[in-house]
Amino acid sequence: MNLLNVNLNLYKSFYYVAKYEGFSNASRVMHISQSSLSSSIKNLEDNLGVFLFNREGQKIYLTSYGKDLYKKIKAVRQIMSTNILKENLTIGCIRFIADNYLDIAISKFKENHKDIQIQIIYSDATNLFHMLKKDELDLIVCRYPRFYKFEPNIAVEKIRDVMNVFACSTKLYKQLIRINDVDFAYPLLLPNNSEKRRIVEQYLLENKINFQVEVELPNSELLKKLILDGVGIGYINKKSISSLLDDGSVKIFDKFSNVPLDNVSVIYDSNKKMDSLDDFISILKKAIGDIEN
Repeated sequence: MNLLNVNLNLYKSFYYVAKYEGFSNASRVMHISQSSLSSSIKNLEDNLGVFLFNREGQKIYLTSYGKDLYKKIKAVRQIMSTNILKENLTIGCIRFIADNYLDIAISKFKENHKDIQIQIIYSDATNLFHMLKKDELDLIVCRYPRFYKFEPNIAVEKIRDVMNVFACSTKLYKQLIRINDVDFAYPLLLPNNSEKRRIVEQYLLENKINFQVEVELPNSELLKKLILDGVGIGYINKKSISSLLDDGSVKIFDKFSNVPLDNVSVIYDSNKKMDSLDDFISILKKAIGDIEN
């Protein structure tokens, strides 16, 4: 069994189902639905590659693997009480949000929730969606998923629009601003296949802007560096380049008008929403509002 790289909340679910010898009692103790608890156990079994319970009608019994895992958890309960058996919040996040907003929200959240462990996982939005479906995440913080369909139990909340701009180095700006050729293809820096990539391409096509992709890149930090180096024009969060705009090394490329807003959204399983999750989302909303205002 591979016990690593598994959402710790799945172990917590297993522990209580084993302790109370069934889903009904465990769900009452944990304040979540039996269906959600059953889904968590199924996901844990899939992650570990073994069956942890035998099911006979309404009754369940630990398998030999389940007994072994339960013994290990009980044997190190003192350690687990500060790790697996306490509440954990596993958050999946895309890079631009993590770089610009997440640190403040986490710091504020921990002031009032010192007993809750937080795990942050960076990835692209599509991979995070799959992880949430497999119960490996409690929350996703990303752009609003315009191009993805979720199951009815998955809640999607847009919590804030944020300003993005097309920007380039001042040197490149001076070169491009003089060009009047309608067939000229503007050099763009675009992310790899992602929600942001589709938003940018849709905008360019709708506005009949010719472009050529100079570099495909994985994250906003690299995008900022390539913009500063004059490699091309990038669609980027305005706050993240505020110091470069202030010192004049980067300019907003104002030939592109009606630039689409970016946004921050949260996604979670509404059947498994914890009070701590509500608190974190509220703190995140305020943190982003304070930064953007």
